[in-house]
This record gives sequence, C-alpha cells and structure tokens, in this order.
Amino acid sequence: MKQNRKYSIGCSGSGWGIWNSEGNKVCSCFSRFDALDKLYEMMGWNKPTKWY
Repeated sequence: MKQNRKYSIGCSGSGWGIWNSEGNKVCSCFSRFDALDKLYEMMGWNKPTKWY
C-alpha cells in the first residue's frame, strides 16, 4: 500500500530543508542527515536503529 507523503527533503540555494506537498519550505536543516531525522519525526515514522 502506497502512503501519500506530506513532506519531502530537498536542497536549494539556502541549504537543505523540508518542503510540504504544496511546495512551501516548512523547515530548514543544516545537513541532509538532520533533514532526514526531522522528516521521520514529521511523518510519524519509526527511526532505524542504525543510520547508514
């Protein structure tokens, strides 16, 4: 079953961030790993025990 995503990660001229489905930046992040960590929190997903 496919889940619709409310948010996505991307990189722009101002750095890494999280955008909503309408294309508005909702969160700025200092690295892609920080963005991934915040995306997991925002989507309500369980974080893996090890990041690779």
